Amino acid sequence: MSRRRVQLERSGPWIAIVGLFMVLWCSVSTVLFAPWWGVVLALLLLVPQVWLVAKWARTRPRLTVAVPVGGLLLWIALAWIGATQWGWSV
Repeated sequence: MSRRRVQLERSGPWIAIVGLFMVLWCSVSTVLFAPWWGVVLALLLLVPQVWLVAKWARTRPRLTVAVPVGGLLLWIALAWIGATQWGWSV
């Protein structure tokens, strides 16, 4: 019985793209509790992540998987700061 491992050299960028769509969903869902400028800020934070995945897709495909993870953590930090410091609420 042979075990097949995920080959991040080939599938890493595709996994990262799916992860970026999940971060996009979180950013759009910010509209439920944030003012319009908070949603725009959340979407603007997504732009460098897309750029980084596009840049690293050929040169560092394994690292692209970490970009959406960092993006999710960044979105969580934005939502937390917005709720505690800027008064965002549901």
